[in-house]
Amino acid sequence: MRFLRTPNWSPGSIHYVPHHVDIVVKCHACGEERQFDRRSLPPSLRHAYIDEIQPRLKCKTCGAKGGEMMFGSVEE
Repeated sequence: MRFLRTPNWSPGSIHYVPHHVDIVVKCHACGEERQFDRRSLPPSLRHAYIDEIQPRLKCKTCGAKGGEMMFGSVEE
C-alpha cells in the first residue's frame, strides 16, 4: 500500500470527508499505518470533529490509544 497524503488539509468534521478520499490512521506509539473505514464509527461519532475521534482510536497492532487521521489516496 502506498498512501499519498493531501498536504495541509483537514476537513474539521468526519462527515465533511468526501467518500472518494481515503483515510489512513497512523499510530504514534508503533508507527503502524492502516486504512480507516468510516463505516466502523458508532452513530454518535458520524458527525464528530476529527479532534474528538483521534484520541479514541485504538491501534490493532500494539493496542495504544490515539493516532493521527490522514487524508489522501491509497495506491495499491
